[in-house]
Amino acid sequence: MTTKNCLNCETELAGHYCSGCGQKADTHRITFRNFISHDLLHGTFHIEKGMLFTARQALLRPGKAALDYISGKRKPYYNVFYLVLITFGLLLFVRHFWDQIPGEEIIDKKPYLNEASRKLDEIFAQKSKIIVFLFVPLAALNGFILFRKKNLNLSEHFIISGMVLAGMLLISLLGNVFFYFDLLIPFSDTFALIMSWVVTVLVIFQMGYGYFNAFASDYSKWGIACRIVLFYLLCALQILILFAFVWGWVSNWKFGTVTVSPF
Repeated sequence: MTTKNCLNCETELAGHYCSGCGQKADTHRITFRNFISHDLLHGTFHIEKGMLFTARQALLRPGKAALDYISGKRKPYYNVFYLVLITFGLLLFVRHFWDQIPGEEIIDKKPYLNEASRKLDEIFAQKSKIIVFLFVPLAALNGFILFRKKNLNLSEHFIISGMVLAGMLLISLLGNVFFYFDLLIPFSDTFALIMSWVVTVLVIFQMGYGYFNAFASDYSKWGIACRIVLFYLLCALQILILFAFVWGWVSNWKFGTVTVSPF
């Protein structure tokens, strides 16, 4: 049904969309046919298209995609932080589902070296989402310090680090899904170990690649290489400081021996 005023906010219409709220001027009557063909299917695939496009960009050109988004090209992109949440949720589900497969060894009660080890394991298990999201502000701060030529503010660096994190989580998710082929064609222990290391290396590489992809054109080869190395070193230092703080807290600042089993 087409009217002269928007049915949502009553703004006078001058085109196919309302200038006040963005609703379509033509709001068709809901019937079973258009509910299935438009509201259900079109809505679902429109969301998936944006998610899949953003996921592909996060994997293949994370830095440039983030810069596109920052520059204002936002319509094709799904919210990168929603994508991070969805990807991380899928990653946890895939890992949990693997543990429930009959034949997989499940240890109900994990032996702990001491009480500090138990507390540390609980923190990793219960605060895994927060731990993962800590990458965003830390990487954004490092990028803000090291990559200054584009004159991006700290909030814009959050977008870059979010896109990079999405790519890292997607690689981890794909790596975990790959191991499901072990149910069809059993992997040897050696092959499984090699693939685990390959996935780990790819995740770490994706972090540097994202920033190289974003800023390589602003610096010489030597300049961008030095900044990427410094970026990794800063991230490693921040992780060590955070771990030392948590380690001290769970051990009452005695820093005794603990076991670590993240995620």
